[in-house]
Amino acid sequence: MIKFLCNKLGRDKGVESFKAEGITPEYVLLQGNDLLDALKEKLIEESYEVKSVNNRQEIISELADIFEVIDALCKIHGISMEDIERIKAKKHLERGGFDNGFYLKTITMEIDNPKVDYFRASPDKYPEI
Repeated sequence: MIKFLCNKLGRDKGVESFKAEGITPEYVLLQGNDLLDALKEKLIEESYEVKSVNNRQEIISELADIFEVIDALCKIHGISMEDIERIKAKKHLERGGFDNGFYLKTITMEIDNPKVDYFRASPDKYPEI
């Protein structure tokens, strides 16, 4: 016998699918904050999968997985797609979208700029150079 460590959220029909393939899954059913944390991790995992694929069909498949995770997160939080679309439209109107390829390399500001604290609060995301 061979055993593989997975430690990740699986799809609802995964147990039956594994058993049909002669695979014995060891699993727990998550609830509450544990489920929420696992869904957030799954969203990151699926995002990395989008990054690693190269053709249109694979991208569609991975984006579908992301939408599935988003749907689950929405259900947990009682969020409708209309809620998301409304905020998306507001942000698009105020800040634009991502269509033009604007890639921010660095930002420079005076030390007394009020935004300094915002960027320093996330050194992993915005390292000071």
